[in-house]
Amino acid sequence: MSGSILGSFKNILMAVVVGLLLVSLAIWGVSDAFTPKTRDAAAMVGGEKISLQEFDRQFKRSLRDENQQLAERMTTQQAYERGLHQTVINQMITNKLIKIDANDLGLDVNQRDALKFVEGLELFNNTITGKFDETKLANQLYRIDRNLSRKQFEMQIFDAIRQEQSISSIVSGLVTPTTFVDQQYKFMTEQRTVKMLILDASSVVKAPDPSDDELRTFITEHQNSYIAPEYRRATVMRLELAPLILDMEASVEEIADQYDYKLKSGRLGTAETRSFSQILATDEAQAQAISDALNGGQDVTSVLTTFTLNAPIDYTDVLPGVTSDPLTGETAFTMNHGEARVLEGSFGTWYSVYVSAITPALIPSLEEQTQNISNEIKGEKAKKIIYDAQNDIQESLDEGLSIEEAAKAHGIPVASYDFISRRGENEEGRLMVGLAAALGISQDDDILKEIFTTDMGFEGDVFETSANGIAAIRVDAVQDSTPRPFEDIKPQALNAWQAEKTDQALALLLADTAQRAEAGTNLDSLAAEIGTGAIIREISMLRAIRNDAVSPQLAAQLFEAGSGETVRGRAADGISRIVGKIVEVTPNEEALSGPLADNLKRQAAQQMDSDIQTAYRTAILAQNPAQTIGSNISQILGVNTP
Repeated sequence: MSGSILGSFKNILMAVVVGLLLVSLAIWGVSDAFTPKTRDAAAMVGGEKISLQEFDRQFKRSLRDENQQLAERMTTQQAYERGLHQTVINQMITNKLIKIDANDLGLDVNQRDALKFVEGLELFNNTITGKFDETKLANQLYRIDRNLSRKQFEMQIFDAIRQEQSISSIVSGLVTPTTFVDQQYKFMTEQRTVKMLILDASSVVKAPDPSDDELRTFITEHQNSYIAPEYRRATVMRLELAPLILDMEASVEEIADQYDYKLKSGRLGTAETRSFSQILATDEAQAQAISDALNGGQDVTSVLTTFTLNAPIDYTDVLPGVTSDPLTGETAFTMNHGEARVLEGSFGTWYSVYVSAITPALIPSLEEQTQNISNEIKGEKAKKIIYDAQNDIQESLDEGLSIEEAAKAHGIPVASYDFISRRGENEEGRLMVGLAAALGISQDDDILKEIFTTDMGFEGDVFETSANGIAAIRVDAVQDSTPRPFEDIKPQALNAWQAEKTDQALALLLADTAQRAEAGTNLDSLAAEIGTGAIIREISMLRAIRNDAVSPQLAAQLFEAGSGETVRGRAADGISRIVGKIVEVTPNEEALSGPLADNLKRQAAQQMDSDIQTAYRTAILAQNPAQTIGSNISQILGVNTP
């Protein structure tokens, strides 16, 4: 949850316009470019840069959020292949565009408002007191991004509020004519019956395998898919948290002091909660009668029937301050279990408050917390060693010592790695994995990133690793990307060649079949003639509902065609081909009314509103052309591009 605090806040503010801007980035003004000034940029927006460091941090945060929702962890390579990098950079470009526009408009926000917003987030409230807790804020920000300070977080909130102000004037609702909504409804619910001839890969004859010379030519034409990655040899000095913790100790006195501190600061255990009913009465006398009945043994349901009362407001396992009337919660926490009491509320209303359950505060004993607290103390001691060592090592490197000399001077482990790829594989394709207490180099993307973004021979600066340690690296040799040996890639290339030939054969078969269908040959006859791989299906389609059998492009053609017309295109799998014939068009004559009409009216208003937003986004994109630098992005992520 913590990883998405900022994203959730911005989504609330800008959901509509951001979504449309992201579409704009795919349609207008976003290109892939590379110039000397963009060497450390993931994208350029107008004259402003989105740095690789910013992008890398946001990509990792997004990948972490995605993995929290998935049953199986997604790797960086898999996320790249699924387009997560494009989603992230488009979002960052969008935010940058709106920020530029806010600057142009001269919008400003009182920074105290941003501060109040942060302090008002329940996520940062103390569990016991229910009030803003600086320590909890620091802990949550560390979980989001260990490099994110409170000041930076407040500035991001500040920017988000400014962005909301810049777009608020263009996302206002419009009054939509009922006739327009009715026509839109009938258009979207028009039904079409389509007869389809589906041609899958088995409907064409498999091409004979090519000769080696033909395959070599194919590989040359598609060489990016068959190039061995760049390999680098490096020297790495590392000091990691996990191995250090194993050597730390926590005394009995330290554990006891930390236990007492956590108790006093409300960071240990859970507060007492109560469940109670707030029953509204007409006056004091009725409130007293209700309370007497409850104290006499009647249950709440029978009391409501007896006095003909509306349903009460029930609170389950809550703290005192969450009730609609503050006095209700305060009173409930002074009562006994099963007790009912008369209460005059804050606004002169009368209640009977009935306590149905009390969950006492849970305070774990020192013995129960000893192991957890001991681990915390050891962890803090290890972190301090790493913090102190970071400054000392950096000073040694700044004075001209080599990594080996600095490591020896401070007792830090150092190792040399033979040629490895950006994915952490050696030249035999074996991942450089480590032990449970010490991640291998292939498991630490921060180290790999430094190895593949540092110039050869440079005694690198100290940086933080993925495992909360520190490291410094030196690149000793670089082996450039080279074409892979023909025999190694022959099976892969042969499969790709066959797939391409099959696709070409399907395209020719589709063209011939569609032409004959348009000339009058019926689809059943064509299917019988083709035989294997030719399937006849008849489906009903609505504009408002996506059909899983056809590609979006073919679906659009089918809804543009009239009764009796023939269209052609790809199936949803992207391989099979379809010849489709419109059998019948059935208009919807049903009158639109009720909640559906209201809902569609709101949707139509949003669609009309988008015309205004289109002008807005077109203008800011025209003034501030956006460029993504794909080569930088793939390099910083360490992925193999298709």
